[in-house]
Amino acid sequence: MGTAGHIDHGKTALIKSLTNIDCDTHKEEKLRGITINLGFAHIDLPSGNSIGIIDVPGHKDFVNTMVAGVSSIDFVMLVIAADSGVMPQTVEHLKIMEILGVKKGFVALTKIDLVEEEILQIAEEEISDFTKGTFLQDFPVIKISAKTGEGIGELKEFLQEMCSKVEQRHTGKLFRMFIDRIFSVKGFGTIVNGSVISGHLKKKDSVYLLPVEKKLRIRRMERHGNEVEEITAGDRASLNLVGLNKDDFKRGMSVSDRILQATTMIDAKLTLFQHNRNFKIWTQAVFLLGTYQAQARIHFIDKNLLEPGKTAIVQIHLDSPCIAKYGDRFVIRSSSCDITLGGGEIIDAHPLHHRRRTKKLISELRKVTEGGVSELIAAEVRKRLIPVSYQEIGDILNIPKQNIQEVVSKSLPEDIVVISSKEKGYLMLKKEKEKLEQKVIRNLETFHKRNPFDERGRNFEELMGLFGINRDSTTENMMKLILEEMIDSNKLKKVHHTWALKSHNVILSSENKKQVDFVEDYIQNSGMKTPLISELIPQAKAQDIDENKLKQILNLLTNQGKIYNIEGNFIYSLVVNKCRNVLLKYLSEHKEGIKVSEFRDLVGGNRKICLLMITQFDSEGITVRKGDYRFITEKGRKKFEELED
Repeated sequence: MGTAGHIDHGKTALIKSLTNIDCDTHKEEKLRGITINLGFAHIDLPSGNSIGIIDVPGHKDFVNTMVAGVSSIDFVMLVIAADSGVMPQTVEHLKIMEILGVKKGFVALTKIDLVEEEILQIAEEEISDFTKGTFLQDFPVIKISAKTGEGIGELKEFLQEMCSKVEQRHTGKLFRMFIDRIFSVKGFGTIVNGSVISGHLKKKDSVYLLPVEKKLRIRRMERHGNEVEEITAGDRASLNLVGLNKDDFKRGMSVSDRILQATTMIDAKLTLFQHNRNFKIWTQAVFLLGTYQAQARIHFIDKNLLEPGKTAIVQIHLDSPCIAKYGDRFVIRSSSCDITLGGGEIIDAHPLHHRRRTKKLISELRKVTEGGVSELIAAEVRKRLIPVSYQEIGDILNIPKQNIQEVVSKSLPEDIVVISSKEKGYLMLKKEKEKLEQKVIRNLETFHKRNPFDERGRNFEELMGLFGINRDSTTENMMKLILEEMIDSNKLKKVHHTWALKSHNVILSSENKKQVDFVEDYIQNSGMKTPLISELIPQAKAQDIDENKLKQILNLLTNQGKIYNIEGNFIYSLVVNKCRNVLLKYLSEHKEGIKVSEFRDLVGGNRKICLLMITQFDSEGITVRKGDYRFITEKGRKKFEELED
């Protein structure tokens, strides 16, 4: 619960009467008799529920602190003194509550012991008129005297009832907590206080101070003054952190269970309060989000002028890094920070820079503000040329992956396509997917043209080269799915471990067959001698085989398994296979291993061809080198057993 209301209307006194906790703990607060900093208390109810209470300043000079306090509350207690009625900060605080998305609360009509019954009735009527049309219009007004205790019992009963009406927050996976207080305790170290905005955190988890991305360890955590092992969204919490010094901290920082990218530019929906100010295309203001505060330049996207009470889509440029997420609520105040101008909701925490206000841009942003999660997902996809996974989208928007899948299965804008399997799901711009498919086709067309005798195409590694520096696990998984789609649509076919065009077929003419036979015979006739390419080239030319065609024929024979290409040397497969069998038989019977010279004598070859074959066998994993000797491996034994069978 958060408090709100004008200065000196009795917020702090009421909390003390309710909880026996004095929220004005600072010397200056006692001296001046006003709340300056956020105060914190809690009340444990008979039902077992515990309500954390945030006491905010009522003075106009401390509205920034008030905003920090109410950014995470579930419901509000708007305090109005019976002897004063509705005052300027009463109005301002209620507007701030509405713009921050508070939906529940009640009015505490205080100091009833100071007024007559007639004045009390007038105050109630004024409150009824004031709250009409706001979220408080259907909630009760509870008459209270903090001095005499009248109404405190009724208030406790209402709080008990309110606990059952407050909906459990959607926690999401992302833990975030704005830090509104930091201090040191001797023997414990640095402690931070704040309200958990989303997610949950266990004591064993690591946390990060943002936006400086400093990793910290949790020594102790408390909720409402009691040590706990876990805190969750909606909790008022204290964290005793190891690795954090007070000097590391600046107002506006937060803690999270992961590193989040900071931003200095956001897209938002902004509503202007009713006052005598108009906003032009570019406007200066102070931006408040939780405990964060910064000077901002506001650029209007869909309007040239914003009148009081109206709403517009804006891009806000901040003068310092901010940790923000989609759906966060904010407040803006005048540059001198003396007037609250309005506020709104973030629709994109990491947008592209909108230098031009095109019709297409305005249309897409309006769809995001009006179309819900589907358009929001599409907006994220449109920022990228490469695909984005459901999980990544969920992390960006703090929406569970399952919710993303549900939305995607129902509807998506026409310019977005889904690429999915049972395990993975990706989204991509339709035009970018089509471009990628065309790149694959053009790449294979070029390859087939250069290798007309090769029935194979490109392997996966070669096709992934189309992504260049953008290659990552997402693009790899997505490429596999796209290649499967292209096979299903008869654009590609799988040949061994490569992808080829469906239309690609190797048909050798009678002349080509003669040329292939010539090269094969040449290598076969070399027997246990390594054929020299320098000697093969001139003889091939005599058969009208130029060097390029010779290379193609050698690749064809290699792919067909008729020859081995070992470090650029070509040996006939029957020779290699026969020597492999001889070597495996020998090694299976001789545990002491074999030297290259002994292998040479065993098969009757020269040193060069024997070294090449031994290299081949090592690469196959059937032999292993230890010093000057080769030994059979377990894989080699299994291979030999297969040969024996």
